[in-house]
Amino acid sequence: MRSSLATRLSGLAVLGLSLACGTVTVRVPVMRPAEINMAAYRTVAIGQISQHGYGGNSGQLAGMVEQALFDSGRFDVLDRTHMDQVMRELRLSASDLADSSKAAQLGKLVTAGALVYGEADDRYTENTKEDKYQDKDKNNHITYTIRGEALIRATFKITDVSTGKLLITKTYEERRSDQNSATDKRPEGLDKERMFQGARQAIVERFMKAIAPHKEFANANFQKDGDIPQLEGGIGYAERGDWKKAQDTFQAAISAAENNAKIGSKTLAKAYFNLGLAFEYAGDYDKAQKMIEKASDLSNDPDYLHEIDNVRQLQADQKKLAEQAQPPPSN
Repeated sequence: MRSSLATRLSGLAVLGLSLACGTVTVRVPVMRPAEINMAAYRTVAIGQISQHGYGGNSGQLAGMVEQALFDSGRFDVLDRTHMDQVMRELRLSASDLADSSKAAQLGKLVTAGALVYGEADDRYTENTKEDKYQDKDKNNHITYTIRGEALIRATFKITDVSTGKLLITKTYEERRSDQNSATDKRPEGLDKERMFQGARQAIVERFMKAIAPHKEFANANFQKDGDIPQLEGGIGYAERGDWKKAQDTFQAAISAAENNAKIGSKTLAKAYFNLGLAFEYAGDYDKAQKMIEKASDLSNDPDYLHEIDNVRQLQADQKKLAEQAQPPPSN
């Protein structure tokens, strides 16, 4: 009986220790730079984006690109209808702008610095599968399953209107699928347009990441330990995005731990690592690297050094973002 009780108490102690230690993942918004610096092109126009295949509606994709450019807040977007009219009057197609003399003709009539154009190919496939089976009463049944897939492959190009220089060309491919099933009857038809719309939206989002800075979420993996309870307080501030209070709390935790002979170096390393993360996502990259290196020295854990790669990436991103900064669009 005593042995059983001791075993249970030992198990509870281990459980308590495991709950006291661990990792808390905090989702942190970060800005990422565009693949190409479009800061010099505040005003853009949308040319023809032709679509072929199943969808065949060029207006949908062009309209989505136009809306995304406007919503980004980085560009003045010229009216697409007016742009189409000007190009018709000049008898120009988007491909003609590779000729600098023809590009100059267009540049005299429009205020856009850059023209976005391209083409897309839509494909749709659908198949039906039949699965025959018997129920417990030996009755025969058939389950019909319809599966469809929408595929869009789109190529976008951006040209400097005044020079005809091709600034960027990007090709994207997106697929969306769906299925319906029914027993002993044909299932309902699939919503093909919803699949195509989802694929178009994904393509536009990828294209916008190529030409405009965008927000993403990074995972900051903070560490907690029951021997340094202050760490949880600092993590709480990090979850609220209050990096100054998080830094102060982690720094206080380090001071207390360093004056406590019972705190081992690997435990202390967690506090230094957390402080490094708090500096990293506050944008103080030099301090972040120093704290994380200190955590690595204390613990001899090479995994800590992997975080330094993230610090350097964020630092490089900030430099690019500064280069890509541009004045707000005019009203």
